[in-house]
Amino acid sequence: MPQMLAQVLFGRWLVVLLTLGIFGVPLGAERATIYRDTWGVPHIYGDSEVAVAYAHGYAQAEDRLTSILRSYRLAEGSMAEAFGEKWVEHDFTQRLVRHAQLCREHYSELSPEVRAFIEAFLAGFKQYLREHPSEVPEWAPDPQPYHLLALGRYIIWNWPWGEAWGDLRRAPKGPDTGKGSNQWAVTPSHAADGCTITLIDPHVPWTPEWLFYEVHLHGGDLNVYGFCIPGTPYVGLGHNDYLSWACTTGGPDTADVYREEFNPDNPLQYRYDGQWREATRETLEIRVKTEDGFETRTREVIRTHHGPVMKREGNVGYAFKTAYDHEFGLIEQLARMNKARNLGEFINALGMRQFMAQNIMVGDVYGNIYYVRNGRVPIRPEGYDWSRPVPGDTSATEWRGIHPFCDLVQLLNPAAGFMQNCNISPGTMTRQSPLTPDRYRDYLYRASATGTNPRGQRALGLLDRRGKLTREEALGIAVDTFVKVSEPWKQALQRAYTKYRREFPQLEKAVRILQEWNGYATVDSVGMSLFRALFLVRREFGDRLPRRAIEAGEELTGEAERTLLQALAKAVQWMQEKYGSLEVPWGKIHRGRRGERSWPLAGVDSGGLVTLRAIDTPDEPDENGIYWAKGGQSCPTVIFFTQPIRAYSAVPYGQSERPDSPHYTDQGEQLYARSRLKPTWYAKEELMQHLESQKTLRIPERLTRRRIPAKGRTRVRLRP
Repeated sequence: MPQMLAQVLFGRWLVVLLTLGIFGVPLGAERATIYRDTWGVPHIYGDSEVAVAYAHGYAQAEDRLTSILRSYRLAEGSMAEAFGEKWVEHDFTQRLVRHAQLCREHYSELSPEVRAFIEAFLAGFKQYLREHPSEVPEWAPDPQPYHLLALGRYIIWNWPWGEAWGDLRRAPKGPDTGKGSNQWAVTPSHAADGCTITLIDPHVPWTPEWLFYEVHLHGGDLNVYGFCIPGTPYVGLGHNDYLSWACTTGGPDTADVYREEFNPDNPLQYRYDGQWREATRETLEIRVKTEDGFETRTREVIRTHHGPVMKREGNVGYAFKTAYDHEFGLIEQLARMNKARNLGEFINALGMRQFMAQNIMVGDVYGNIYYVRNGRVPIRPEGYDWSRPVPGDTSATEWRGIHPFCDLVQLLNPAAGFMQNCNISPGTMTRQSPLTPDRYRDYLYRASATGTNPRGQRALGLLDRRGKLTREEALGIAVDTFVKVSEPWKQALQRAYTKYRREFPQLEKAVRILQEWNGYATVDSVGMSLFRALFLVRREFGDRLPRRAIEAGEELTGEAERTLLQALAKAVQWMQEKYGSLEVPWGKIHRGRRGERSWPLAGVDSGGLVTLRAIDTPDEPDENGIYWAKGGQSCPTVIFFTQPIRAYSAVPYGQSERPDSPHYTDQGEQLYARSRLKPTWYAKEELMQHLESQKTLRIPERLTRRRIPAKGRTRVRLRP
């Protein structure tokens, strides 16, 4: 009897212990905790990946509810239904390229694990909506799992679609010389801390859909920190325990335009291999909100087997074809990238070729640094200029498939011990780069051997050093504001003023201000403000002011030197009229703002001037003479692969889009205004010392039944 009683009591205690989760979390009782640090950044720790996804969706809704709902409409092409006539053209384009339609039709083809993650994310997002119905705008769509895929496709579509329009306009191909992004990686042998150091630094518009969401996801096989597009579940740029990855614009050609010949007697027939083929006709309908209710706009689209006809000139049409026309697996690829445990697994993830054409740079905990000029690239027949429209009436121009990943331009562990790509050619990204164009098809390399820009030149100069890169120096490079072209302009001005001082006595103070300026676009610099004014007015002088000759350090003719001084005089006059002074701090007229608050910003990216810390503004100031930031450096992050990993980051505004939140402008005012980055507190013990709040969510049982199998955490070394 005592033995039976003991068995019963033990059984009851066992049930209690299991219920409390001491021996494991029972089905339906999984939890995730959202720990927010003092900057409001969520660090999500969950019992499983599904739990993490649920809390991630909830956290994004807390911070970016309105923007995310708007982004789902952007991708679906239903903005006009909510916001009126001005969105009609946008909606037609999104319907034309079928983001929502394609992702809805193919959603079931994603892996069960990724679908479980997506649906848990969306369930957490919707849970917040149910708890806070007053915050949901009346125009809100009903978010569906395919919306998340469509949003990812919508974001990357800017690249292949832009390439196609470039072909149609016969735009020249080549590296960007102004706007773009930065990335670099340094091996442990070149770092004072003896670890790999990497930079993630995208430059994008500061519009709601592009304001990256900072997050730390930890559960199951996930332990990843970085930035994602709001409304999507995985990190797009960031690092995990093993590696980091960064992207900059530039890459192979992934789109083409076909010149179609249509039958004069039948506008739906086009010539192909000597015969007439039938095109398809599709009517797109857009529901538009008006003052009187809703109206429907229609547009006819003609498609050949190459793609939609985007321009028609009589019997000639131009059809767009991209290598991403039928792709929907970006989120699947991001899942693999987020969970990659070594460089080999990461490269296998890239091999899915769902990411747009980009320079992708990776650094890992083992000391490897790796680069690929990434993209989903068609195999094209030779003998055609693929940067322009090609004949569509022959099978001779048809693609021969998609290039395997191994064909792409790649580099592992360069001899120099570092590399960088600030939207430049692979040939100039490191000292004595082995990546020369003769080794690749032209549309894979798609750059000149020497193509670079001021950001690339500056980054190369700062990284190509004899001494080892310190932590302070690495952080400084991320927010560097040196104006590369300032020195040759100052020298040319000094030479010209020395010769023609008597003709331009009124320029003495202006010349002195510029000569005393150190070339940095800091917030307290008065030289930067005057130099920007010079670049504003120089356009009035056209070819008489030879910019290329000045920046190449060439001797100018007497006429050109006088023109240079005339331009400076014009800049002085403009400064006096606009500000009443020549000594105006750059931060007073170069500013960021959100709502009613504004703050000074160092750096520049407008009017032909750019720094590594690129801040995009209109080329001309407003009526008060202020250049208001609208984009540029968006989430600079420097990662040190020490043990534990330490990283530093910042965003231009704050974590939250809510005006009443303390994190609406805190990073803008306290970090961006001071050219500073904050620690990310990737290690949990460090996070707990900088904790603002925590919230634990119980995960619905219907979600936790769909467990994502864990692979475990093994380390595979690549570098010998």
